[in-house]
Amino acid sequence: GSGRRWGDGPLAECTLEGWHKTIDLNLNSTFYCCKFALEQMLPKKRGVILTISSVLGLVGGDEDFATHAYSASKGAAISLTRSLAAYYAPYGIRANVICPGLIATPMSQRAQSSPAIQSRLANLQPLTADFGTPLDVAQAALYLASDAAAFVTGSILTVDGGWTVR
Repeated sequence: GSGRRWGDGPLAECTLEGWHKTIDLNLNSTFYCCKFALEQMLPKKRGVILTISSVLGLVGGDEDFATHAYSASKGAAISLTRSLAAYYAPYGIRANVICPGLIATPMSQRAQSSPAIQSRLANLQPLTADFGTPLDVAQAALYLASDAAAFVTGSILTVDGGWTVR
């Protein structure tokens, strides 16, 4: 989640508490989930790890999205997932990451209620000029977790209405 409530923001203004809590929430939790899932998958020589990052793990955030601990944690989650994919492929384990853009969830409430951000949606997410839905992300997850993606590992699937293609 966003670390704004603890002091995440532009790096020069980011508090130590904001940095540590955001890294713990977004990166350390991903590490723990992956580590303990792998313990169950390795003996079976099969499994799928699916992590959730963010477009901000791929591209920088401007003044409306300047949460640098969040961006760093999400970028690291991408790197961790791709490292897992490379290492564990011979063990029959796939690992992929979804990078959502602005999705209409409680976490994006600040953006949803901001007229300034709403006025930018056509530029940020040009496919729909709107927020994505949780179903958009869920359908991507279903694909990556399914046998339809049996030959897919190490992929970064953006579900972002075109945010990262610019």
